[in-house]
Amino acid sequence: MSGFRALVVHAQPEALGELVEILAGPQLAVDTARSATEALHKVSAADYAVIVSDHKPPELNGLDLLERTIVFCPDAMRVVILSGGDADAVAQAELKPAGTIFRFFAKPWERRQLTGIVAEGLKLHKLEREQRELIKKLGAEYQKLQKREKLLDVVVRERTKELQESYLKLKAANRQALLGLAEAIEAKDSYTKGHCGRVAAYALALAEAAGYPEEGMEALEFASFLHDIGKIGIRDAVLLKPGPLDEKEWEHMRTHPVKGYEIASQIEMLKPTMPCIRNHHERWDGKGYPDGLKGEAIPLAARIVAIADAYDAMATDRPYKKALPLEDCERLLRKNAGVMYDPILIETFVTKGLGALYREEYGNLPLPDFEGRMADGK
Repeated sequence: MSGFRALVVHAQPEALGELVEILAGPQLAVDTARSATEALHKVSAADYAVIVSDHKPPELNGLDLLERTIVFCPDAMRVVILSGGDADAVAQAELKPAGTIFRFFAKPWERRQLTGIVAEGLKLHKLEREQRELIKKLGAEYQKLQKREKLLDVVVRERTKELQESYLKLKAANRQALLGLAEAIEAKDSYTKGHCGRVAAYALALAEAAGYPEEGMEALEFASFLHDIGKIGIRDAVLLKPGPLDEKEWEHMRTHPVKGYEIASQIEMLKPTMPCIRNHHERWDGKGYPDGLKGEAIPLAARIVAIADAYDAMATDRPYKKALPLEDCERLLRKNAGVMYDPILIETFVTKGLGALYREEYGNLPLPDFEGRMADGK
Protein backbone atom coordinates (compact mmCIF):
# COMPACT_ATOMS: atom_id res chain seq x y z
CA MET A 1 0.00 0.00 0.00
CA SER A 2 2.94 2.32 -0.64
CA GLY A 3 2.20 5.77 -2.03
CA PHE A 4 -0.83 6.55 0.13
CA ARG A 5 -1.08 9.80 2.07
CA ALA A 6 -3.31 10.74 4.99
CA LEU A 7 -4.23 14.12 6.43
CA VAL A 8 -4.96 14.41 10.16
CA VAL A 9 -6.69 17.57 11.41
CA HIS A 10 -6.75 18.51 15.09
CA ALA A 11 -6.49 21.82 16.95
CA GLN A 12 -4.23 20.41 19.68
CA PRO A 13 -0.55 19.74 18.80
CA GLU A 14 -0.22 16.88 21.29
CA ALA A 15 -3.26 15.13 19.86
CA LEU A 16 -1.90 15.61 16.34
CA GLY A 17 1.36 14.01 17.39
CA GLU A 18 -0.44 11.05 18.92
CA LEU A 19 -2.58 10.49 15.80
CA VAL A 20 0.46 10.69 13.53
CA GLU A 21 2.26 8.16 15.72
CA ILE A 22 -0.78 5.83 15.54
CA LEU A 23 -1.31 6.00 11.76
CA ALA A 24 2.08 6.69 10.16
CA GLY A 25 4.10 3.80 8.80
CA PRO A 26 5.69 2.33 5.67
CA GLN A 27 2.26 2.09 4.04
CA LEU A 28 0.99 5.56 4.93
CA ALA A 29 2.59 8.99 5.07
CA VAL A 30 0.72 11.39 7.35
CA ASP A 31 0.39 15.19 6.98
CA THR A 32 -1.12 17.39 9.67
CA ALA A 33 -3.23 20.54 9.92
CA ARG A 34 -4.38 22.47 12.97
CA SER A 35 -7.27 24.35 11.38
CA ALA A 36 -9.93 23.89 8.72
CA THR A 37 -8.31 26.58 6.58
CA GLU A 38 -4.93 24.87 6.64
CA ALA A 39 -6.55 21.50 5.94
CA LEU A 40 -8.47 22.77 2.89
CA HIS A 41 -5.30 24.35 1.54
CA LYS A 42 -3.50 21.00 1.78
CA VAL A 43 -6.25 18.87 0.25
CA SER A 44 -6.47 21.26 -2.69
CA ALA A 45 -2.80 20.60 -3.45
CA ALA A 46 -2.40 16.87 -2.73
CA ASP A 47 -4.17 13.54 -3.26
CA TYR A 48 -5.14 12.00 0.07
CA ALA A 49 -6.47 8.47 0.53
CA VAL A 50 -7.52 9.13 4.15
CA ILE A 51 -8.69 12.32 5.90
CA VAL A 52 -9.21 12.22 9.67
CA SER A 53 -10.60 15.20 11.56
CA ASP A 54 -11.47 15.86 15.16
CA HIS A 55 -14.86 17.48 15.83
CA LYS A 56 -14.60 20.31 18.37
CA PRO A 57 -16.90 23.19 17.37
CA PRO A 58 -16.62 26.14 17.25
CA GLU A 59 -12.82 25.97 16.89
CA LEU A 60 -13.03 23.02 14.48
CA ASN A 61 -16.20 21.66 12.86
CA GLY A 62 -14.83 18.36 11.60
CA LEU A 63 -18.08 17.23 9.96
CA ASP A 64 -18.40 20.30 7.76
CA LEU A 65 -14.70 20.25 6.95
CA LEU A 66 -14.79 16.64 5.75
CA GLU A 67 -17.79 17.33 3.53
CA ARG A 68 -15.94 20.24 1.90
CA THR A 69 -12.96 18.00 1.10
CA ILE A 70 -15.13 15.83 -1.19
CA VAL A 71 -14.57 18.35 -3.99
CA PHE A 72 -10.79 17.86 -3.85
CA CYS A 73 -10.45 14.18 -2.87
CA PRO A 74 -13.72 12.44 -3.83
CA ASP A 75 -12.36 8.90 -3.32
CA ALA A 76 -10.76 9.51 0.09
CA MET A 77 -11.87 7.64 3.20
CA ARG A 78 -13.19 10.28 5.66
CA VAL A 79 -13.26 9.72 9.41
CA VAL A 80 -14.58 12.17 12.01
CA ILE A 81 -13.59 11.56 15.63
CA LEU A 82 -16.57 12.15 17.93
CA SER A 83 -16.75 11.94 21.69
CA GLY A 84 -19.19 9.21 22.71
CA GLY A 85 -20.37 11.45 25.55
CA ASP A 86 -20.95 14.52 23.40
CA ALA A 87 -24.69 14.27 22.66
CA ASP A 88 -24.73 17.37 20.44
CA ALA A 89 -21.88 16.07 18.29
CA VAL A 90 -23.48 12.63 17.99
CA ALA A 91 -26.83 14.18 16.97
CA GLN A 92 -25.11 16.38 14.39
CA ALA A 93 -23.27 13.33 13.00
CA GLU A 94 -26.54 11.43 12.59
CA LEU A 95 -28.00 14.30 10.51
CA LYS A 96 -25.20 14.17 7.93
CA PRO A 97 -25.96 12.42 4.62
CA ALA A 98 -25.28 8.66 4.51
CA GLY A 99 -22.35 7.47 2.45
CA THR A 100 -19.97 10.40 3.07
CA ILE A 101 -18.23 10.16 6.45
CA PHE A 102 -17.32 7.32 8.84
CA ARG A 103 -18.25 8.20 12.44
CA PHE A 104 -15.58 7.07 14.94
CA PHE A 105 -16.74 7.36 18.53
CA ALA A 106 -13.76 7.24 20.86
CA LYS A 107 -12.24 8.75 23.94
CA PRO A 108 -8.63 9.99 23.65
CA TRP A 109 -7.26 6.75 25.14
CA GLU A 110 -9.25 4.68 22.61
CA ARG A 111 -7.81 6.34 19.50
CA ARG A 112 -5.59 3.37 18.70
CA GLN A 113 -8.72 1.51 17.58
CA LEU A 114 -8.62 3.86 14.60
CA THR A 115 -5.63 1.93 13.18
CA GLY A 116 -7.66 -1.13 12.18
CA ILE A 117 -10.43 0.92 10.58
CA VAL A 118 -8.00 2.99 8.49
CA ALA A 119 -5.96 -0.08 7.52
CA GLU A 120 -9.02 -1.90 6.16
CA GLY A 121 -10.17 1.26 4.40
CA LEU A 122 -6.79 1.51 2.69
CA LYS A 123 -7.02 -2.12 1.57
CA LEU A 124 -10.33 -1.42 -0.13
CA HIS A 125 -8.92 1.82 -1.59
CA LYS A 126 -5.97 -0.11 -2.99
CA LEU A 127 -8.22 -2.79 -4.47
CA GLU A 128 -10.36 -0.16 -6.20
CA ARG A 129 -7.25 1.50 -7.60
CA GLU A 130 -5.93 -1.83 -8.88
CA GLN A 131 -9.32 -2.54 -10.41
CA ARG A 132 -9.23 0.76 -12.32
CA GLU A 133 -5.68 0.13 -13.46
CA LEU A 134 -6.62 -3.38 -14.58
CA ILE A 135 -9.55 -2.06 -16.61
CA LYS A 136 -7.33 0.60 -18.16
CA LYS A 137 -4.68 -1.99 -19.03
CA LEU A 138 -7.25 -4.33 -20.55
CA GLY A 139 -8.63 -1.46 -22.62
CA ALA A 140 -5.19 -0.69 -24.01
CA GLU A 141 -4.59 -4.34 -24.76
CA TYR A 142 -7.89 -4.57 -26.59
CA GLN A 143 -6.90 -1.69 -28.86
CA LYS A 144 -3.72 -3.54 -29.78
CA LEU A 145 -5.62 -6.72 -30.46
CA GLN A 146 -7.84 -4.97 -33.00
CA LYS A 147 -4.73 -4.30 -35.10
CA ARG A 148 -3.69 -7.93 -35.10
CA GLU A 149 -6.45 -9.58 -37.05
CA LYS A 150 -4.51 -12.74 -37.93
CA LEU A 151 -3.71 -13.46 -34.28
CA LEU A 152 -6.98 -12.19 -32.87
CA ASP A 153 -8.57 -15.50 -31.88
CA VAL A 154 -5.47 -16.87 -30.17
CA VAL A 155 -4.67 -13.66 -28.33
CA VAL A 156 -8.26 -13.13 -27.19
CA ARG A 157 -8.32 -16.61 -25.67
CA GLU A 158 -5.08 -15.89 -23.85
CA ARG A 159 -6.24 -12.52 -22.58
CA THR A 160 -9.58 -13.98 -21.51
CA LYS A 161 -7.76 -16.54 -19.42
CA GLU A 162 -5.60 -13.81 -17.87
CA LEU A 163 -8.68 -11.74 -17.13
CA GLN A 164 -10.39 -14.70 -15.47
CA GLU A 165 -7.31 -15.34 -13.34
CA SER A 166 -7.07 -11.65 -12.44
CA TYR A 167 -10.75 -11.60 -11.53
CA LEU A 168 -10.34 -14.63 -9.26
CA LYS A 169 -7.33 -13.04 -7.56
CA LEU A 170 -9.20 -9.77 -7.13
CA LYS A 171 -12.23 -11.64 -5.79
CA ALA A 172 -10.03 -13.48 -3.27
CA ALA A 173 -8.42 -10.20 -2.25
CA ASN A 174 -11.84 -8.60 -1.81
CA ARG A 175 -12.90 -11.48 0.42
CA GLN A 176 -9.78 -11.13 2.57
CA ALA A 177 -10.35 -7.38 2.86
CA LEU A 178 -13.91 -8.00 4.07
CA LEU A 179 -12.74 -10.56 6.61
CA GLY A 180 -10.12 -8.07 7.77
CA LEU A 181 -12.84 -5.47 8.24
CA ALA A 182 -14.82 -8.02 10.23
CA GLU A 183 -11.74 -8.68 12.38
CA ALA A 184 -11.37 -4.98 13.14
CA ILE A 185 -14.99 -4.86 14.29
CA GLU A 186 -14.69 -8.00 16.42
CA ALA A 187 -11.70 -6.54 18.22
CA LYS A 188 -14.15 -4.44 20.26
CA ASP A 189 -15.65 -7.56 21.90
CA SER A 190 -13.74 -10.85 22.02
CA TYR A 191 -16.55 -12.74 23.79
CA THR A 192 -18.44 -13.46 20.56
CA LYS A 193 -15.46 -14.58 18.47
CA GLY A 194 -16.53 -16.78 15.57
CA HIS A 195 -20.21 -15.82 15.76
CA CYS A 196 -20.46 -14.29 12.31
CA GLY A 197 -18.66 -17.22 10.70
CA ARG A 198 -21.19 -19.58 12.22
CA VAL A 199 -24.05 -17.31 11.17
CA ALA A 200 -22.69 -17.46 7.62
CA ALA A 201 -22.52 -21.26 7.79
CA TYR A 202 -26.10 -21.63 9.04
CA ALA A 203 -27.39 -18.97 6.64
CA LEU A 204 -25.82 -20.62 3.58
CA ALA A 205 -27.09 -24.05 4.64
CA LEU A 206 -30.61 -22.68 5.13
CA ALA A 207 -30.48 -20.76 1.83
CA GLU A 208 -29.42 -23.89 -0.07
CA ALA A 209 -32.17 -25.96 1.56
CA ALA A 210 -34.75 -23.26 0.76
CA GLY A 211 -33.75 -23.01 -2.93
CA TYR A 212 -32.06 -19.60 -2.69
CA PRO A 213 -30.70 -18.40 -6.09
CA GLU A 214 -27.14 -19.59 -6.67
CA GLU A 215 -26.09 -16.19 -8.06
CA GLY A 216 -27.00 -14.56 -4.76
CA MET A 217 -25.05 -16.90 -2.48
CA GLU A 218 -21.84 -14.85 -2.42
CA ALA A 219 -23.67 -11.65 -1.47
CA LEU A 220 -25.56 -13.59 1.22
CA GLU A 221 -22.28 -14.94 2.61
CA PHE A 222 -20.76 -11.43 2.80
CA ALA A 223 -23.96 -10.07 4.35
CA SER A 224 -23.88 -12.86 6.97
CA PHE A 225 -20.29 -12.08 7.91
CA LEU A 226 -20.90 -8.33 8.13
CA HIS A 227 -24.51 -8.16 9.33
CA ASP A 228 -23.41 -6.39 12.52
CA ILE A 229 -20.85 -4.05 10.90
CA GLY A 230 -22.81 -1.12 12.34
CA LYS A 231 -21.63 -2.10 15.83
CA ILE A 232 -18.47 -0.16 15.01
CA GLY A 233 -20.51 2.98 15.73
CA ILE A 234 -21.97 1.76 19.04
CA ARG A 235 -20.48 3.14 22.23
CA ASP A 236 -18.32 0.64 24.13
CA ALA A 237 -20.22 1.30 27.34
CA VAL A 238 -23.33 -0.11 25.66
CA LEU A 239 -21.74 -2.75 23.42
CA LEU A 240 -19.60 -4.29 26.16
CA LYS A 241 -22.05 -3.97 29.05
CA PRO A 242 -22.04 -7.37 30.86
CA GLY A 243 -25.65 -7.14 32.02
CA PRO A 244 -29.03 -6.27 30.50
CA LEU A 245 -29.38 -2.94 28.71
CA ASP A 246 -31.84 -0.31 29.87
CA GLU A 247 -34.32 1.24 27.40
CA LYS A 248 -32.08 4.19 26.50
CA GLU A 249 -29.15 1.86 25.87
CA TRP A 250 -31.37 -0.38 23.73
CA GLU A 251 -32.44 2.65 21.73
CA HIS A 252 -28.78 3.38 20.97
CA MET A 253 -28.03 -0.31 20.23
CA ARG A 254 -30.92 -0.47 17.77
CA THR A 255 -29.21 2.15 15.59
CA HIS A 256 -26.56 -0.36 14.46
CA PRO A 257 -28.47 -1.72 11.41
CA VAL A 258 -28.78 1.79 9.95
CA LYS A 259 -25.14 2.56 10.78
CA GLY A 260 -24.13 -0.68 9.04
CA TYR A 261 -26.31 0.20 6.04
CA GLU A 262 -24.54 3.57 5.77
CA ILE A 263 -21.09 1.94 5.90
CA ALA A 264 -22.02 -0.66 3.26
CA SER A 265 -23.38 2.08 1.00
CA GLN A 266 -19.90 3.60 0.83
CA ILE A 267 -18.21 0.41 -0.45
CA GLU A 268 -19.17 -0.71 -3.94
CA MET A 269 -18.77 -4.44 -3.43
CA LEU A 270 -20.91 -4.30 -0.25
CA LYS A 271 -23.92 -2.66 -1.89
CA PRO A 272 -25.66 -6.02 -2.58
CA THR A 273 -25.51 -6.71 1.17
CA MET A 274 -27.25 -3.47 2.20
CA PRO A 275 -30.86 -4.80 2.53
CA CYS A 276 -29.72 -7.69 4.72
CA ILE A 277 -27.50 -5.52 6.93
CA ARG A 278 -30.30 -2.99 7.41
CA ASN A 279 -33.22 -5.36 7.94
CA HIS A 280 -31.89 -8.45 9.78
CA HIS A 281 -33.70 -7.30 12.97
CA GLU A 282 -37.13 -6.94 11.34
CA ARG A 283 -39.87 -9.26 12.64
CA TRP A 284 -42.41 -11.30 10.68
CA ASP A 285 -45.23 -9.54 12.60
CA GLY A 286 -43.90 -6.07 11.70
CA LYS A 287 -42.69 -5.16 15.21
CA GLY A 288 -38.98 -5.22 14.39
CA TYR A 289 -36.58 -2.41 13.53
CA PRO A 290 -35.45 -0.15 11.92
CA ASP A 291 -38.22 -0.02 9.25
CA GLY A 292 -41.05 -2.07 10.78
CA LEU A 293 -41.27 -4.32 7.71
CA LYS A 294 -43.71 -7.20 7.87
CA GLY A 295 -43.85 -10.72 6.39
CA GLU A 296 -42.51 -11.12 2.88
CA ALA A 297 -41.82 -7.39 2.66
CA ILE A 298 -38.66 -8.22 4.64
CA PRO A 299 -35.84 -9.07 2.18
CA LEU A 300 -35.35 -12.84 1.94
CA ALA A 301 -31.64 -12.60 2.79
CA ALA A 302 -32.49 -10.65 5.95
CA ARG A 303 -35.07 -13.29 6.98
CA ILE A 304 -32.46 -16.04 6.53
CA VAL A 305 -29.74 -14.23 8.49
CA ALA A 306 -32.21 -13.35 11.28
CA ILE A 307 -32.84 -17.07 11.90
CA ALA A 308 -29.14 -18.00 11.71
CA ASP A 309 -28.31 -15.05 13.99
CA ALA A 310 -30.90 -15.99 16.63
CA TYR A 311 -30.01 -19.69 16.55
CA ASP A 312 -26.30 -19.07 17.14
CA ALA A 313 -27.08 -16.65 19.98
CA MET A 314 -29.10 -19.38 21.70
CA ALA A 315 -26.71 -22.24 20.92
CA THR A 316 -23.47 -20.71 22.25
CA ASP A 317 -22.15 -19.71 25.66
CA ARG A 318 -22.02 -16.00 26.45
CA PRO A 319 -20.75 -14.22 29.62
CA TYR A 320 -24.37 -13.57 30.60
CA LYS A 321 -25.90 -16.98 29.71
CA LYS A 322 -25.22 -20.65 29.00
CA ALA A 323 -25.79 -22.32 25.64
CA LEU A 324 -29.14 -24.04 25.17
CA PRO A 325 -29.38 -27.65 23.91
CA LEU A 326 -30.27 -28.13 20.25
CA GLU A 327 -33.80 -29.31 21.08
CA ASP A 328 -34.51 -26.20 23.19
CA CYS A 329 -33.19 -23.93 20.45
CA GLU A 330 -35.44 -25.58 17.86
CA ARG A 331 -38.43 -25.39 20.24
CA LEU A 332 -37.91 -21.63 20.70
CA LEU A 333 -37.51 -21.09 16.97
CA ARG A 334 -40.78 -22.90 16.27
CA LYS A 335 -42.51 -20.98 19.08
CA ASN A 336 -41.59 -17.71 17.34
CA ALA A 337 -42.35 -18.90 13.78
CA GLY A 338 -44.91 -16.56 12.25
CA VAL A 339 -44.26 -14.03 15.02
CA MET A 340 -40.59 -13.12 14.73
CA TYR A 341 -39.41 -15.34 11.90
CA ASP A 342 -40.53 -16.62 8.50
CA PRO A 343 -42.50 -19.79 9.38
CA ILE A 344 -41.55 -21.65 6.18
CA LEU A 345 -37.84 -20.98 6.72
CA ILE A 346 -38.09 -22.02 10.38
CA GLU A 347 -39.70 -25.32 9.38
CA THR A 348 -36.94 -25.90 6.82
CA PHE A 349 -34.21 -25.10 9.38
CA VAL A 350 -35.65 -27.47 12.00
CA THR A 351 -36.75 -30.38 9.81
CA LYS A 352 -33.42 -30.42 7.94
CA GLY A 353 -31.51 -30.40 11.25
CA LEU A 354 -29.39 -27.44 10.11
CA GLY A 355 -28.54 -26.44 13.66
CA ALA A 356 -26.19 -29.45 13.85
CA LEU A 357 -24.30 -28.48 10.69
CA TYR A 358 -21.61 -26.19 12.08
CA ARG A 359 -19.01 -25.79 9.32
CA GLU A 360 -15.43 -26.13 10.48
CA GLU A 361 -14.02 -24.01 7.65
CA TYR A 362 -15.33 -20.96 9.48
CA GLY A 363 -14.13 -22.05 12.88
CA ASN A 364 -10.73 -20.34 13.02
CA LEU A 365 -11.56 -17.11 11.22
CA PRO A 366 -11.36 -13.80 13.14
CA LEU A 367 -14.92 -12.55 12.83
CA PRO A 368 -17.03 -9.61 14.05
CA ASP A 369 -19.11 -8.97 17.12
CA PHE A 370 -22.75 -9.94 17.63
CA GLU A 371 -25.41 -8.36 19.81
CA GLY A 372 -26.91 -11.65 20.97
CA ARG A 373 -28.03 -10.33 24.34
CA MET A 374 -31.44 -12.05 24.16
CA ALA A 375 -32.28 -15.37 22.52
CA ASP A 376 -35.42 -13.93 20.95
CA GLY A 377 -33.35 -11.44 18.90
CA LYS A 378 -34.77 -8.31 20.59
